[in-house]
Amino acid sequence: MRTRAATAPGPETATGGSPATRWKLFVCLGVVVAALAWIAVRGLTGNFVYYLTPTDVAVEHEATVGQRIRLGGYVVEGSISRPHDKLTFDVSDGSQTMTVVSTGSVPEMFTDGQGVVLEGALGPDGRFHSDTLLIKHNGEYRPPEADEDAPDRADLAGGS
Repeated sequence: MRTRAATAPGPETATGGSPATRWKLFVCLGVVVAALAWIAVRGLTGNFVYYLTPTDVAVEHEATVGQRIRLGGYVVEGSISRPHDKLTFDVSDGSQTMTVVSTGSVPEMFTDGQGVVLEGALGPDGRFHSDTLLIKHNGEYRPPEADEDAPDRADLAGGS
């Protein structure tokens, strides 16, 4: 019976493949990692909600006429008016004020002094033309106060 002599492992079996195969594996792995990193970065930066303030727009000129941006600030007391199916009001960041013309829907909680974020563009007239109005609030829920004249739940259920 013949026995085969054990041979010393060559470079292909000792290291798991030829150097060319390992190099191709590392290149493919690098491409996959780079693609996943690019997808993650694009996904994260697209979800941040940034907005400019009236100072950024009016003084620092960070937006140009017609450029779509988000504008944030507080509604100036007494500035709200509704001429011709449009809502106009002033937004301030404490140092600069900008007039807004809004054509979008108006949330029920919109009021003077309310924090708002607006989506739209700066017009050639110097006013901000918004089609989306979002209000900022603190997220606290307060149930309506009980009315003394309101019937009791037991009265509504027919109980005594």
